[in-house]
Amino acid sequence: MKQFHLLLLIFTSNFFGQNLHHQMLSSQGTTSRTSNGIVVRQTIGQQSAIGNYSDSNLIAGQGFQQSDKMKIVIPPVISVTTTTYPNPFIDSVNFQFSSPIAGPIKISLFDVTGKLVYYKVKVSIDNILKIDNLSFAQGEYFVKLTAKNYSYSTNLLKSK
Repeated sequence: MKQFHLLLLIFTSNFFGQNLHHQMLSSQGTTSRTSNGIVVRQTIGQQSAIGNYSDSNLIAGQGFQQSDKMKIVIPPVISVTTTTYPNPFIDSVNFQFSSPIAGPIKISLFDVTGKLVYYKVKVSIDNILKIDNLSFAQGEYFVKLTAKNYSYSTNLLKSK
C-alpha cells in the first residue's frame, strides 16, 4: 500500500509540475496600496488580457500594463542605404549614404578580437563619410557607424 501512495504522490506532483510549466510568471512589476487600503499590482509579462471588473466604487482592468519607463517614445531609426568602398581598402575607406545623416557620426573600428582600434566623430560631406590614414595591419575589421536615428555596421578587409 505504501508503494501505491508513493506512486500516487509522484503522479500528482508531475501533473502539478506540468500545470505550473504552462503558466507564465510576471517578469517585472510593482505593488502599492491606495489611501483607502486597496492593493494595486502592476506587472509586465502577463500571459493575456483576462477581463475587467467594476462596481460602484472601483473599475479594474487586467492585462498587459506598461511601467512609466516603457512609455518613453523612442524615435524611429531612419532607413538609409550605406555603400562602403573600397573594400578591401588600403589606407582609407568611404561610406556613401542614400540620404543625409544629420549631425555627427561616431565611427568605431574593431579588430577580429573585438579590440577598439579606431574611434572618431565626424560629419559627412555631400552624403559621404571618408576615413583616412588607417595604417593598420592587414586583416579583417569590423566598423560601426552611429548617429541620431542611424546605425550601420559591416566587415572591412585591410590589404597592403
